[in-house]
Amino acid sequence: MKNVLVVLTLSLLSLTAFAQQRITGTVVDKTNSNPLNDVTLQLLNDKDSVLARTRTNSEGLYTLEKVPTGQFRLNTSILGYKVGSRSAKIADKELTINYQLEPSEIVLEEIAVTAAPNVAVRGDTLEFNSRNFATREYAEANEMVAQVPGVTIDEEGNVSAHGEQVKRILVDGKEFFSTDPKIALKNLPADIIDKLQIIDERSEQSRFAGFDDGKRNKIINIVTKPDKRKGYFGRANAGKGDSDKFAFSSNVNAFNEDQKIAINLMANNINETNFAEQGYGGQRRGNNNTDRGIADTYAGALNYSNTFLADKMDFNADYNFRRSDAYTNSLTALEYLMQERANQFQDSQTESNVGNINHNFSTRVKWKIDSLNQLDFSPNFTYTENNNHNIGNSIRRIGESELLNTSDRNNTNNTSNFTFGGNMTYMRRLKNPGQTISLNVNGNKSTNDGFGQTLAFNEYYRDALLSRIDTNNRESITNGYGSGINSRLSYTHRLAQYSRLQANYNFRNTRNYSDRKTMEFLAETGQYDELNERLSNEFQNDFNFHSVGASYAYNKRDTLRIQVGLNYEHGMRVNDRTFPIDLRTTADFASLLPEVTAVYYFTKTKNVEFNYNTNTNTPSINDLQDYVDVSNELNIRNGNPNLNQEYIHTAQLRYRDVNRTNGRSFNSNINFSYTNNKIVRSVLITDTTMVLFDDVILGAGGQYSVPVNVDGVYSIRATNSYGLPIKKLGINLNLNSNLFYNKNFAYLNDKLIPSKGYGFSQHVGIFTNFSKNIIIGMNYNANVNFTNNPTARIQNYTVQTHRVSNTLTLEFLKRMAFSYNLAYLYNSGIGGSEGISTTLLNASLGYKVFKQKNAELSLKAFDLLNNASSIRRTASETAISSVTSNTLNRYFLLSFTYNLRNFGGKMIFGDDDGGRGDRPRGNRRGRN
Repeated sequence: MKNVLVVLTLSLLSLTAFAQQRITGTVVDKTNSNPLNDVTLQLLNDKDSVLARTRTNSEGLYTLEKVPTGQFRLNTSILGYKVGSRSAKIADKELTINYQLEPSEIVLEEIAVTAAPNVAVRGDTLEFNSRNFATREYAEANEMVAQVPGVTIDEEGNVSAHGEQVKRILVDGKEFFSTDPKIALKNLPADIIDKLQIIDERSEQSRFAGFDDGKRNKIINIVTKPDKRKGYFGRANAGKGDSDKFAFSSNVNAFNEDQKIAINLMANNINETNFAEQGYGGQRRGNNNTDRGIADTYAGALNYSNTFLADKMDFNADYNFRRSDAYTNSLTALEYLMQERANQFQDSQTESNVGNINHNFSTRVKWKIDSLNQLDFSPNFTYTENNNHNIGNSIRRIGESELLNTSDRNNTNNTSNFTFGGNMTYMRRLKNPGQTISLNVNGNKSTNDGFGQTLAFNEYYRDALLSRIDTNNRESITNGYGSGINSRLSYTHRLAQYSRLQANYNFRNTRNYSDRKTMEFLAETGQYDELNERLSNEFQNDFNFHSVGASYAYNKRDTLRIQVGLNYEHGMRVNDRTFPIDLRTTADFASLLPEVTAVYYFTKTKNVEFNYNTNTNTPSINDLQDYVDVSNELNIRNGNPNLNQEYIHTAQLRYRDVNRTNGRSFNSNINFSYTNNKIVRSVLITDTTMVLFDDVILGAGGQYSVPVNVDGVYSIRATNSYGLPIKKLGINLNLNSNLFYNKNFAYLNDKLIPSKGYGFSQHVGIFTNFSKNIIIGMNYNANVNFTNNPTARIQNYTVQTHRVSNTLTLEFLKRMAFSYNLAYLYNSGIGGSEGISTTLLNASLGYKVFKQKNAELSLKAFDLLNNASSIRRTASETAISSVTSNTLNRYFLLSFTYNLRNFGGKMIFGDDDGGRGDRPRGNRRGRN
């Protein structure tokens, strides 16, 4: 027995001495976390002899088999990226080594070009070098981003790239103020930007599984300069003006490689209602915003991001707070299109005070547990309060003179909403390459509470003589809640080198509850004591959906990508009304949902793509609940519990062509959408008194609306963007064109009205880049909309808006700074009314102080010509309108701005290694 034990012991020792293990891992782009294909990995000994070699696959995965025990070095190499090198100690277990490679100055397939190209192309990423754009000293990032070919930033701070809205802004591939990308562009200074990347981002699940489902989100990734990734920077501004105008804003950022902290604060009474509008003085759209009036705003935002567990876990959290109080005084002229009958005209005046409070908190944790498992978790919550008090009066007529009704109103509405939710995705690679399983679950829960009071005096006329007087003195109380969960289980399987199969199962549930009570005022008690059962309702709505499907994908890199899929969806809806009477209704829905994607690559920089998708859209509880809302008895609304869900077809054809040598980019998109069971409003407008229900009367000139389904609604939109740096002239040229055609329907007095809308918009932008001391910008924007209503007495209406603007930033005499923004706006008339033109001029003269010129004392003038006006004109299927409201006019502001820059020094927060604890610390000090 002892001999047997000795033999077994010696055998095990000999096996251990000659044991061989395996090294696995992933290689991704550090800036955007996309997997890198065809990366070469070499295992070297201490004499730099190559012991083993392998390459990554399309998912960025690699495996080195039969690696002996010992101390080695594992190097990566791929054209266009810096070399990665990690030490590897092979013992008695499998080793996982992951890489995040940084792009280098060498661009794929551009080795023969001696000068660096203007734009680099890597798969779904376009990369622009910051040296191709000129910005003034201490400029914000949005001033540089606006010069990127194909990118536009409107005056509300919304960013679009190649005709698509940018969903997120990343910094060095990490989340940064993910809930509001506009904050990121105001926080970051232009002088820290090294490269700007426009990315058609695949989902985390798609990148992990290697199954390209064709779905993309447009994002921008800002790659910072390596020497600007550690330090402090920010800006503080305070200004005081005439007529008690004031403005304060500040942002402070602390970067320590992957660890980033950012704090934003703002307070003003000059109509700067969010962080993206700081510095514009409330002059967005030339004050052509009828929903704003004059507002006071107080806001704050906080963002924190870092990596933990040896770069395996990315963590990001941000919090936003905003409080605003707005006063609006508006005049509205409405003309209702009554087909063959005489049109009705309504003139009204409304004064409103609106207060809003918003809290928003979100986090995201991306954890690469190991080479086989990954977890992505994103919880969030939102709390909002809205307090609205308005006083108004209106007069309604038939034709030009025959009086229908008059109304004097006093309304108060207070609402609050709390929403909590989250999204979690768990992904796992199975034993065979290309074989994965993933589970995605997202859910939310919300509560809604509302309180309203209405006091209204209405007079109704018949044949221009007073026939009836109504008084409405009611109180409404609303309590509700909602919840939803959506889960998806997916399995992918690699069939061949370029072919993959995906199978999925979905379950979705939504549940909403609403209890609305209407109380009548009793003069005897002086209280709202009497419950109006006819105008009260308690309602619950449940949707359950199950779907199963499969997709096939063929993907040959930079050559051809095809994906086809089909899902079957079955849904059941249950509506329960429990007050004032019990009523339960059910409905079943069954849908086939096909999808197709095809991409053909002429070259790495030129491709054409076709996408076709289908989806369904369920009605909201406000549309379903059969609650008669008479808070405005001249505009009575109801729900429809028998609504069907919408079924939507969408198709898109995209073409992209990029010239990497001269930086020219061209993108063209054609989008088509067709909807069956579209939810629209059916409107009844009367010129006589009408009984809707037993105790609900619609007076002359009033309207009653209810949602209904219609088929055949569609839209076509073509978007083209062209960008070109013209070096000889020292300018960047941006062109964006849009064409659209829409066919909609509306029900008016039980008659289906087809309505066609079509038009175009054009943007031309020119920015100089020949000097940072003088920057000139020219912009032209045109929007032309045509509306056709064949049943109306006047069948065609045209609405045009044109805006021409010129900006100049000039720095002279070493410390002087002058800038202006000159804009001309034209808003056409409708139906014979005159057009309105406005010229706006903002200007600033400043003097830079301190040794580094990082502070400026300036005098700013807004609306210097005192021409600002707020007028909006629109045409729809049933009415044309013109709204004029109060706005912010000329004022002056004495302002002091301080810019903070301190890079390379020792950080006072966290560890010098960014909080990870697994990197050597550095003692470098420096200041830029």
